[in-house]
This record gives sequence, C-alpha cells and structure tokens, in this order.
Amino acid sequence: MKTTIQIPKFLHELFGTQQNPFELVLIILFTIISTLGVAWFTAPYWLTLAWYQSLVLWLLFLDIAGGVVANLSTGTNNYYNTRPKARWIFIAIHIQPLILAIVLDSPISIALIVWLYTLICASLINSLREKIYHRLLAGALTAVALIGFVSSGVSLPIPITLFYLLYMIKVIYSFSVDHTGLRG
Repeated sequence: MKTTIQIPKFLHELFGTQQNPFELVLIILFTIISTLGVAWFTAPYWLTLAWYQSLVLWLLFLDIAGGVVANLSTGTNNYYNTRPKARWIFIAIHIQPLILAIVLDSPISIALIVWLYTLICASLINSLREKIYHRLLAGALTAVALIGFVSSGVSLPIPITLFYLLYMIKVIYSFSVDHTGLRG
C-alpha cells in the first residue's frame, strides 16, 4: 500500500484529500524556492512597489507558483476529477491577471488577453477531458500561449511576465488536464 498523507479539509482545494509525501514536499519546496528566487533576482523591481503592491504580488505569485506544481499532483488531480462542478468554479475564479494589473498599474489590456485566452483554453480542455487527445491539445495551447506572449514584444517587468507565463501553464495545462486518467 502506498503511503499517503491525509490533508486537512480546509486545504483540500489546494492538495486534494490525500497526497503522496514526496509530491507534497515537492509542491511546498517549489513554491517557496521559486517565489524567493524570483524575488531575489528581481529585487530592484520589488523595491519600487508600495507595501500593498508587494504583498499582493507575493500572495499571487505564491498561489500561481504553487498551483503549477500542485495541480499536477495525483492528490489534487484526483480531488477535482471527482468534483466536475468544482473544476468549473476553479477555472472561473482565476482572475489573478486582472487583479495583478489593477494593483500594479500594469496594462489591463495585456492582463485581459492573458486571462481571456487562458479562460477559453481551460474551458475547452475541461470540456474535452474524456478525450485522450485533451492532454496533447492542452500542451499545444499552452505552448502557443508562451510562444505568443514572449514573441509579442510586450515589455513588462520580469516578475509580471513570469507571473503571466506561470498562470497560463497552471490553468491551461496543470489544472485542466486529467494527468492520472482516474475519473470519478
């Protein structure tokens, strides 16, 4: 029998009802290390922000970075496989790019494009979860998003750029794809 950790109810939306210990440690380490790494290497930008802007960026970056990995885990994937309505709610409430743009006075048009593209792609993939090709399509749509964003010539501060790229990976590929094939 595989060892699992029972997750407290208030954390089920993040980690599922149970997690493999290695996956849980990896999620936590990646979240902390990636967030601190981005803050360290882009400190000059962070220092230009007001305290509330830094706080919002920290919280949103922790959420997005953690979700990129957590949504790939067996525990989180299986949790949402058994809760189709919760999957749709998860997709619908992910308006972080809009919040980030408003709080950081970043171009709302870019945030809107990132959010709408992600919402449309995630909805499409979620609708096709029963099809074997949904993984391939999600990978292609995610790659198109990353290539398009980087190639567009949009010039944003690195933390915002990384946030948008990770956001698209998190919602389109990490979350919308059924990574285990174990449907409820």
